[in-house]
Amino acid sequence: MLDRFLPKTVYDSISRNLDLSKLTEIRLRSQRPVIVEYGGYYYLSPLGITDDSTKAIVCDSGSLNDLVFKACECSIYSHNEQLKQGFITVSGGCRVGVCGELVTDKGEAKTMKNFSSVNVRFPHQIKNCSLNALRFIADEDGIKNTLIISPPGGGKTTFIRDLAYQLSDKHLCRNVLVVDERNEIAAVVNGVPQLNVGEYTDIISGSSKMFGLESGIRTMKPDVIVLDELANIQDALAVEFCIGAGVRLIATAHAKNLNELKRKAALKNLLDGSVFDRFVVLSEREGAGTLEGIFDQNYNCLYCG
Repeated sequence: MLDRFLPKTVYDSISRNLDLSKLTEIRLRSQRPVIVEYGGYYYLSPLGITDDSTKAIVCDSGSLNDLVFKACECSIYSHNEQLKQGFITVSGGCRVGVCGELVTDKGEAKTMKNFSSVNVRFPHQIKNCSLNALRFIADEDGIKNTLIISPPGGGKTTFIRDLAYQLSDKHLCRNVLVVDERNEIAAVVNGVPQLNVGEYTDIISGSSKMFGLESGIRTMKPDVIVLDELANIQDALAVEFCIGAGVRLIATAHAKNLNELKRKAALKNLLDGSVFDRFVVLSEREGAGTLEGIFDQNYNCLYCG
């Protein structure tokens, strides 16, 4: 799959020298050394990883433009809605983040061109990574409205992906709806999820949270909705709509800890209204997804990692 869009020098080095199961991301910047996250950050040379930047593979802007074109299956137009948001999801679940020149018309983003940076991220499905928390989120009284927090890269998306799978696989609810705004949770390509979120799970990809929640609640009758990265007032309003409709919710947000979470102005009404019954705090202390603690709606600790 990677050979279809990565520059040949990059693909040859990775395929010959690295274990793909340990590869998290590849960062390619125009006229800069290629960097990989492989149990740490390293330069990528033709012979594998190195700490010496002078030995690293360097890509030019033409290589990056070619990479994006191929990742779009040779049709920028068909992937333009994703591209405007700065990413492309490719077969297998890889997410290609892009930076470049944004083309606008009357302040509205139309497309992106002249790509200067590309970040190829490899989602890793870690089965059962949410099991230690599951009993605090779903019990005989039902599913708790839950917010999972961590710093960027702390494992939130991996966690809720497995949580959706567990809720479905263990028949803890009949219908799970994933509102996958950035197409990171299930990584749907041509209608097929590339990552397993369960047999009883429906997926809306690429929509805003509000549209996904309104449409999903109206048409799919979900018992619980899973969504990623609450970040602004519009996201908070979408959550209020969901709760008001009587549907359980599991979501994530960027925050290092609960104190940092409480300082997020966009989420103030949700926190003041005790919308969430559970808070799950993750970190990278022992690798992404380290479970630091589980707290109730009054921030009392129920579990300490």
